[in-house]
Amino acid sequence: MNTQLKTIFVFLFLVCTLRGTAQNFSIDYPSYQNRNSDALEISRIVRNDTATILYMDAYSRPDYWLRLASGLSLHGNQTGKNYPIIRSQGFELNKEVYMPASGNITFILQFAPLAPQEETIDFIEGTNKGDFQIKDISLNKQEKKGKIHCHISGKIIDSPQSSRLVLMKAHKNPSSSPWLSIPIRNGEFQYDFYADHEEVYEVFIWNDMLTGSWLPSLFFAENGPVSFTLYPASTRKPGLVSTSNPLTCELQQLESERKAKFNFDSLYAQMNKLYEENRFESEALQTLWKRIEQVKDNNEERNNIYRERDRLEESGEAYTEEGKALLVKIKQLNEEMNQWTIKHIKQNPSLPGLYVLTSKTEMARKGEDVTPFLNAYQETFASLYPEHPYSQQMQMLIKNGQPEIGKPYVDFSAPDLDGNKVQISKYIQGKVALIDLWASWCGPCRINSKQVIPIYEKYKNKGFTVIGVAREQGSDARMKEAIKKDGYPWLNLIELNDTNQIWTKYRIPNAAGGTFLVNAEGIILAINPTVEEIESILQKELLTP
Repeated sequence: MNTQLKTIFVFLFLVCTLRGTAQNFSIDYPSYQNRNSDALEISRIVRNDTATILYMDAYSRPDYWLRLASGLSLHGNQTGKNYPIIRSQGFELNKEVYMPASGNITFILQFAPLAPQEETIDFIEGTNKGDFQIKDISLNKQEKKGKIHCHISGKIIDSPQSSRLVLMKAHKNPSSSPWLSIPIRNGEFQYDFYADHEEVYEVFIWNDMLTGSWLPSLFFAENGPVSFTLYPASTRKPGLVSTSNPLTCELQQLESERKAKFNFDSLYAQMNKLYEENRFESEALQTLWKRIEQVKDNNEERNNIYRERDRLEESGEAYTEEGKALLVKIKQLNEEMNQWTIKHIKQNPSLPGLYVLTSKTEMARKGEDVTPFLNAYQETFASLYPEHPYSQQMQMLIKNGQPEIGKPYVDFSAPDLDGNKVQISKYIQGKVALIDLWASWCGPCRINSKQVIPIYEKYKNKGFTVIGVAREQGSDARMKEAIKKDGYPWLNLIELNDTNQIWTKYRIPNAAGGTFLVNAEGIILAINPTVEEIESILQKELLTP
C-alpha cells in the first residue's frame, strides 16, 4: 500500500472509530488570517469531544526537506488553552522529511479535543525562528462563503507530478497577494469557490511557480461550474476553460476576437529568430549577460549589472537596429489593438469590458500612455458600475496619477510592526525623504536598502530620512527577520497582502519594490536612484546655501 493510500486509510479509520463514541464536526479548507509559510495546508479539520484531527498537506520542491517538531500544538483563541499533539500519521516528527517528485506529502495530525467554545485556533510548531505558524484558523463553516458560488474542477495533462493549483485574483503577485491552494489528486481537482464580487480570477499549476514561469487561465467568479484542462508551462500550451457562465464566455469571446484581428505570432517568431542568431540584443547587452554569469555569487555586483541593463533599455542601447525596428512594429500593433479594444468595449459596455480597462491600466508598461483607458472608463463605465471593485480601482488610479519626477509623491498610510497606523506625509513632512518600497523576498531590493544605510547615517541629522514599506504575504515574520539581518535603522511599515494597494498606487503592481526620493515640499526628485545619485541630490538639497 503506497504512503498516500495508507494515510487516507488511517484517517478514515480514526474518523470511523471516533464516530462510535462522539459526533464529528468537520470543515473543509478552513480559512485563516495569516501564516508564515505556504508550505503547509490544512484541507480538513475534524473535531469532537475525544480528538481534533487535521488533514494536512506539506509542499516544497522535490528532494527538499521539511521538518515538523513534536512540540506541535493548537492554541484556542477563545479559552487561551493549548491542545498538544497526540500522534502524527504519514509524516515523521523531529525528522527531515524529503519531498517526492510531486513536492507533496499528505498526512494526518491528531490533537487533544478542543473546548466547545473555541471558534478560532492557532497552529503552532514552536517559538524558534522559522517554526510553522498558522493563525486564526476558523472553525466556522459559514465564514468562508460569499454571495457567489463557483464550482471549479478539471484535470492536468502531461504533468503527473503536479500537486496543487494556485487560485487568486487575476494579475496579482503570488509573493505578496493572498491565494488559495487547491490539491491535485491523481491529475484531477475540484473546489467550491466563494466570492463576494464578480471579478476575474486565475488558476495555474503551483509546481510551475517554483520555476518562475506559469500559464494562468482566467475566469470570472460567477454562479455556476467552470471546468479546466491545464498543461504545465514547459509545454507552452494554454489552458482550456469550459463553462456556460455568461461573463466568462463574453471575456473569452472578446479575447478570441482580439487574437483573430491582431496576430503577434509572426512578429514574435522574427524576434526569436533574431535572438537565436545574436542579432536582437546589442553587443553591450550581451556583454552584461556574460558578466552576470561571472559574478553569479556576488549579489551586489549582479544588482549593479541589472541597473546597467535598465539604463541600456531606457537609452535605446539594449538592442540592435534590427531589434529596435521589430520592437517598433510590435508597439505599433499593440497600439492598434488597444484602440480597437477601447472602441469595441465602449460600443458593448459590460463587466468584462471594465475588467479589460482596469487590467490594461494597472499592467501598463513603463512609459505607456494609459490616458485612453482612463478616459474610456470615465466616459462609459463610471456611471454603470460605480460600486464595483474595478471602478474603485480605476478611481484610485485616476486620483493618484502616474508618479513622475517633478510631480508630488502619492501619500498613503500603513501599519508599523506594532500595528500603529502611520501616514507617511506626516512622518516625512519638511524633510528630504527616500520612500523605500521593498520586500523580504526581493534580493535586489534588500541590496539597495543596505547600500542606503551609510547615506542615511551621514545625512539623518541634516534633514534627510528614509521610510521603508515591505510588501509581504501571510505574515510579517520574514520582514522582521530581514530587518534584523540587514540592519535597517529607519522606520519600516508593512503592506500585508496588498491591503492598501500601495504598489498599485505607485504603478508598479508586479514589481517587488521601487524607491522614490522626494524633497521637503513632497515633489519627486528621483525614481530608483543609485546611492551616488541620492548623495549628489542630498548635497544640493541640504548642503547648498
